[in-house]
Amino acid sequence: MDMPQEVMDLIQEEHLVFAGTSGLDGVSNVSPKGSITVLEKNKLVFAEIASPHTVKNLKENPNISLYVLNKDRNKGFQIKGKATLMNSGPIYENVSKALKEKMPQLPQANYAVIVDVKEIFPYKR
Repeated sequence: MDMPQEVMDLIQEEHLVFAGTSGLDGVSNVSPKGSITVLEKNKLVFAEIASPHTVKNLKENPNISLYVLNKDRNKGFQIKGKATLMNSGPIYENVSKALKEKMPQLPQANYAVIVDVKEIFPYKR
């Protein structure tokens, strides 16, 4: 599904989402992702740095929910999709390079997580 421009704009402004996953055991996990960016109109990508529960869950179950919020404007979106873990190739290399440039104090990315967007739900108050 192509994301509306306002969703892509909010992601690019905030660069932080909270990622929800669960493995085969059904135990959920939420982890902040500060490297999120728009890859294509229907794909997002973030660096996985130090979230072993997220990795384990995505290997067992590729379903992922992301939440992005601008609290000052009270604007947010929940994004549901399917994740793919990549630890080599051009996308992984680009994500790793961008992470190192933006936050050199962090370790190298273990994976680039590509999210194929399936559904979007606006935050309504």
